Amino acid sequence: MGDRILILYGSYRSDRQGIRLADYLVASFTARGAAVELIDAKAIDLPILDRMYKEYSAGEAPPKLAELAAKIRAADAFVFVTGEYNWGVQPGLKNLTDHFLEEWFWRPAAIASYSAGRFAGARAGLAWHGTLSEMGMVVIS
Repeated sequence: MGDRILILYGSYRSDRQGIRLADYLVASFTARGAAVELIDAKAIDLPILDRMYKEYSAGEAPPKLAELAAKIRAADAFVFVTGEYNWGVQPGLKNLTDHFLEEWFWRPAAIASYSAGRFAGARAGLAWHGTLSEMGMVVIS
């Protein structure tokens, strides 16, 4: 079995452009033999962060939060597909990541950024680099 890779995408917009990049990455990693799953923040629709997953007693977390925590823990690596919103990160993807902490620890993470602007999301990628590092991931991009 190949590496287990989670591709995380966070746009909530109705005319989402970055989903094409996320789908391309899923297809590319799958073609190389990886076990890939797209985690779409809009489809999961977590509430705005009030309590992190670790703050729930065992068995009391909402089911979709517990399912996502298990997927994150089981992954070998992560790819964060992020658009650039006003020189910053996508709020949907940031909200999804902030629900977890220890679940992310010590795995590699890559950042694939995009934007209609001239820097192709580089500023969002730079912002994510520090955030993901602080959350315990080894950022390779």
